[in-house]
Amino acid sequence: MARQIITSERLELLSYMREGKKFDTDVSVVRKACYCNPVKETELGTYRPCKRRKTVTADLEVINGLTDERLGLPAFLEAGPREKLAFTYPHESGTHLKNVAIVTAGGLAPGVNSVVHSIVERHLKTYPMLMGSEHHVWGVLDSFEGIAERWPHYIELTPSVTETWQDRCGSELGAKRYTKLNLDTLSSKIVDKLKPSEIDILYVVGGDGSLTVAHAVAEKAQQIEGANQMIVVGVPKTMDNDILWVWQSFGFNTAVERAAAFINTMHCEAESTRRIAILQLFGARAGYVAANAALASGHVDLVMIPEEFEGLSKLQAMKAIQTYRDHLSNAIKGAANKPHAVVVIAEGVGEILANLEILMENKSVKAEQFPQQFKDFLKKIRSQAGHEVPAIVVEPQYYVRAVPANAHDQIYCKRLGALAVDNALAGFTDFMISQWLTEYVLVPLKHVADRQKRVPPGGIFWKQVIASTGQPVIWEAD
Repeated sequence: MARQIITSERLELLSYMREGKKFDTDVSVVRKACYCNPVKETELGTYRPCKRRKTVTADLEVINGLTDERLGLPAFLEAGPREKLAFTYPHESGTHLKNVAIVTAGGLAPGVNSVVHSIVERHLKTYPMLMGSEHHVWGVLDSFEGIAERWPHYIELTPSVTETWQDRCGSELGAKRYTKLNLDTLSSKIVDKLKPSEIDILYVVGGDGSLTVAHAVAEKAQQIEGANQMIVVGVPKTMDNDILWVWQSFGFNTAVERAAAFINTMHCEAESTRRIAILQLFGARAGYVAANAALASGHVDLVMIPEEFEGLSKLQAMKAIQTYRDHLSNAIKGAANKPHAVVVIAEGVGEILANLEILMENKSVKAEQFPQQFKDFLKKIRSQAGHEVPAIVVEPQYYVRAVPANAHDQIYCKRLGALAVDNALAGFTDFMISQWLTEYVLVPLKHVADRQKRVPPGGIFWKQVIASTGQPVIWEAD
């Protein structure tokens, strides 16, 4: 069977090209930037012109195709400090910055607190002259629920408060998934609650679901009188690395590092005790953490990611599971005096198999029970000597996300937070700050909402993972 071999972003561009549409990268502006930046280039670095852009793709084939179709070469607006801002000193006539709010939503990722600290520090240490004594940076507690149901439910943030947060795991503001209201109702409610509090800028630190809400809030704000100048900025947060138009999400580096270390520990356990170790990691829709951690470890015999099973029929999926069991049986028999194996499963696999109504040992697969069911499925595996090789299930996913960010992610988080502020103060809205390819850019949230990037199961990276584990190929590339 043939399967996708190119990245999700390239697929996105190709779909626009096929439809003869331009890939619009313009960022909305709700406040005119007409005031000189009070912070000089000697402190901030070179101001970035508001027309300077970075190409969306380095793929020459796509570039030529877009050019041939006269669709233009799309390019994201470059992020950076601006010469002109949309806000001026509180004591001067003009547009004044009143209040700022930060919300952290969805699941955890290493580095959330560092992003918050960077935003606070940029506002109150780099640009303190823009905020009057009566105006503040607020940290929303308990995600969108803290706005929709419990507003005002926040704490005042200052650099002295958030400085102690950056070394801590999790989110000091709380990170929850809020699903009680539909998107339209939730966005309306958020705008209605924030409007009387004179929130000029709302920073949303979240994954694809939270950024979808951020996009809806930005659009809703522009429709409501008195709230139509509220700026909404997204900071992409997911250790799953599945947000479109983000080169690599913050926290992903830390999560893979931790996951690989855990895999190595369980390999030692499995090898020493002559067992099969089954590990489940996060990855509801994308298998980036599982695949990268397995490749980094080099001690994994089988990796299962959602992308491998999507598009399979029930019969094909059942055959794949049986093939995987045969592969593990051969791997264990080939281990001679040390019969053992290590299996890594991304959590989304169980949901796909459950939706296909797959049977294992005459029982329907349950999404949350799949690792245990797969363990039972492996009971008949025997060593070369004929002894049954038992299996154990370990679910370390929370261990790899509720941890402090490593040095790489700490730096990344602080750059994202500072650049988010620089561009919010310039009046831009409805955008995500992102490192794309080698540059920091502004990505319109409309290109992020309700979209995810995936591991191409026919691509070079996944093929290298398969080569490392030795597992059979389920899909063949074109």
